[in-house]
Amino acid sequence: MANRKPTTYNLILKQFTKLNNKLPEENKLSIKLRREIIKKVLLPQFKGVPQYKIKLKSLKGLIVNEIEKVPPKEICDLNYIDPSEFAFVEWYALDETIADLVPDCVYVKVTAGDYGETRIFNTRNYEYGRNGVRQIVEEIRPDADNSSGKFIFSGYKKLRPKKRNDGTPDNYYLDFVLFIIDKKGNQKPQGETESVKFDLPKTRETRSKKTQVKNLIEERIKRLKTKKDSRRRAKKTLEKNIKEFSVVAKKVAKAKKPSVATVNAFNKRFIKAAELLEKYYAQGKLTKLQYEKNLEKITKEFGG
Repeated sequence: MANRKPTTYNLILKQFTKLNNKLPEENKLSIKLRREIIKKVLLPQFKGVPQYKIKLKSLKGLIVNEIEKVPPKEICDLNYIDPSEFAFVEWYALDETIADLVPDCVYVKVTAGDYGETRIFNTRNYEYGRNGVRQIVEEIRPDADNSSGKFIFSGYKKLRPKKRNDGTPDNYYLDFVLFIIDKKGNQKPQGETESVKFDLPKTRETRSKKTQVKNLIEERIKRLKTKKDSRRRAKKTLEKNIKEFSVVAKKVAKAKKPSVATVNAFNKRFIKAAELLEKYYAQGKLTKLQYEKNLEKITKEFGG
């Protein structure tokens, strides 16, 4: 098989990654942010430009310019983060918690007993399907769906292997440990639940930074709640429109010769449901699975 020539996007990403790896930890950019910068800022500048005309020196200069626009992260130190901010995470919300709430510059692990555990990874390069989180969530799903109990993750600050508890930010990681809670309220942790402690200097600067980090995480929680509420409203609106379409579809299916008004209503309802489905999926308010299931349903009913 012939080797495929890398795309301009991949060429930029490769150079971006090389430069990013050379930065101090507090300045490194997450893969999510790098991809966003490439798509929105860098890639448009090379539209229509053949790859052989792209000069690496100029490209690196553009990348460095974008890196310098991003302020250093102030929340990469788990010693300033209260683990209780991540004390009650529903199993199905684990992905968005790691992606949207946990700073994208700290080490994380997921420990779920028989359901599996991940290696320790940095959230900077977190991807749901590649870091083992998805596999654990899918292992839990059948039991969670068929159980009256609850499956909850809680975060604990721990020391990375062979590291000292001396306050160095990179020495710690946040371990999301699974708890299985039965209908009587009995909790069974699926991993070690003791957090390591490090006493920071009791100074005004320490208190100020702790407050800053707390406020930032709480702001992220608010944004995530708004995002969830938006998804919930979208799901409700979509379900309403699909239900209305299904009612008309059944009338058409039962009638030997449906009226023009019924056929028009049928077509109108289908178009409305299909447009909403595409819109909400494009906006990220529906998962791929939700999109495919609903699309299959309305397409089947439309085709009779």
